[in-house]
Amino acid sequence: MKLNTVSLGVFLVGLCFAGEALAVMPPARCRQPRERRAFDAGVRSGASLVESAWNAVNDCDQVERFADLVMNNLDSIDIPRESSDYVLCRVAGIVQGAEEVVDQTWNRCDWECRKEGELMARIGGKLYCDLSISLGGLGLATDIIRLPVRTCGLAFQIGCDAEFIGYTSNYPMCGPFTRDPFTPVWNQTRNNQCVYNPAP
Repeated sequence: MKLNTVSLGVFLVGLCFAGEALAVMPPARCRQPRERRAFDAGVRSGASLVESAWNAVNDCDQVERFADLVMNNLDSIDIPRESSDYVLCRVAGIVQGAEEVVDQTWNRCDWECRKEGELMARIGGKLYCDLSISLGGLGLATDIIRLPVRTCGLAFQIGCDAEFIGYTSNYPMCGPFTRDPFTPVWNQTRNNQCVYNPAP
């Protein structure tokens, strides 16, 4: 019978694989040499399934599509009724291998997008401070409305906002231009500088 990953989780719970299946060590039922080989092969297979899904997308703004591809790959796993421990250990390994690579991919996307936002904040923050110091302050411009963003855009904006605040607050002689009466301009500059514009 074909099980999707939701029923796969229930299936593993019923066989006492719950919790252990996602740990660093294989479940207790998978620690004998033959079952351990099946588990390790499953880990490699699960990792490969997720890596192939990522290679088809390769875009941190398309994590929803990536998730769909991962689930489609996992939905193709067949678990016959009354499977042996060897088969179940392989499936437990697939689950762990898939989760590990999904976690690594999400973390990589979050890190890369956040770092890009931080760089943009430093560039915009330096310009804001240099101009404010030189001109004795800046005037309000036009607000840029932030539209809903996906995973990468959210990480970009969070990193950019935090870095802009910290960078300008600590920039030599820029402190006065981060407080009243310049707070509205400072906040507007941060907002506009940290709007996420995904590549077309």
